Amino acid sequence: MNKPAQCCHTSDSLELAAQLMAQNDCGAIAVVDQANRAIGIVTDRDIALLAAERHQPLWELQAGELTGKHNLYTCHDDTDVHEALHMMADRKVRRLPVVGADGELHGMVAMSDILHGLRMSGASVQAAPEDWREALETFNHITTPSLPINMPDKDM
Repeated sequence: MNKPAQCCHTSDSLELAAQLMAQNDCGAIAVVDQANRAIGIVTDRDIALLAAERHQPLWELQAGELTGKHNLYTCHDDTDVHEALHMMADRKVRRLPVVGADGELHGMVAMSDILHGLRMSGASVQAAPEDWREALETFNHITTPSLPINMPDKDM
């Protein structure tokens, strides 16, 4: 888990959100309310798609315009890594804000954090410990495109 999680407020510009992501080498930040409760998540992809759709610069767009576009899935400080992996796989997300019982943001866990946390010493995936197989299967499930990929015909 990344502590503290980078976050912004609904009124913050997407320029600020993108700067926070760049400064902290992360692809998503949580959106919080005035009580620091997680109310959304903004990803670098969300920012790029909204800017392209609106044909507006990032400083004219607010994080709140993306809040609520997707369901917010969270986990808690005491959520087991296996449970987090199952949540990610079931919901096809790569990041989960970590919140306390009151919804206050405590951190962010990403699929990459889980993969970096596991150590594999040259073994094949089939011979890998259960944690690795579970993480790799979850990653594969999350990153499998939901739309068909059209590849150009080699004969053309």
